Amino acid sequence: MSPRIIPIPLSGDLRKAQAKGVRYADGLHNTYFDQTKLIRSAAEAKIREADRLECEAWNALMWAWATDEMRPVIDDQQANPTIGKAINGGYDLLEAKCKRCRRLSLVPLRAVKRPARTPILMLEDALFCEPCSEGKHYTHRQRAFIVGLTFAKPDSAGKASRERRKP
Repeated sequence: MSPRIIPIPLSGDLRKAQAKGVRYADGLHNTYFDQTKLIRSAAEAKIREADRLECEAWNALMWAWATDEMRPVIDDQQANPTIGKAINGGYDLLEAKCKRCRRLSLVPLRAVKRPARTPILMLEDALFCEPCSEGKHYTHRQRAFIVGLTFAKPDSAGKASRERRKP
């Protein structure tokens, strides 16, 4: 059995000193905790900015090699953002173009059932054009290639028209 520790009652001056020490420690804790929240939020904003810039660099690379035939193999040294980085950077849509009908489609990245650490280019093997593949019973599904990343623009005109309709 462990020994029972009985605190010795403090005298008046020692009680005041202990209370002062407790208040000081509580103040330090609050100050440091507030500073860590500020630093973490600033760091998260910087990471978000870095992810956005990485997506923009990758979009520029995809624009430079516009067609699938011209596109070289992109290695890990070059900017190849992941799904998580693209969503964190504000790019939540993937633009894909059909190789046959040249239809441009938008794929929401949040709906993709892959891990967030999956590079965007790894999604290209799973992109198919639905209108071109209909009626073929999926024997000859038409592939699509990635054009770039984009984000949903706010529909301010649609909001204004909806607000006007409400009496």
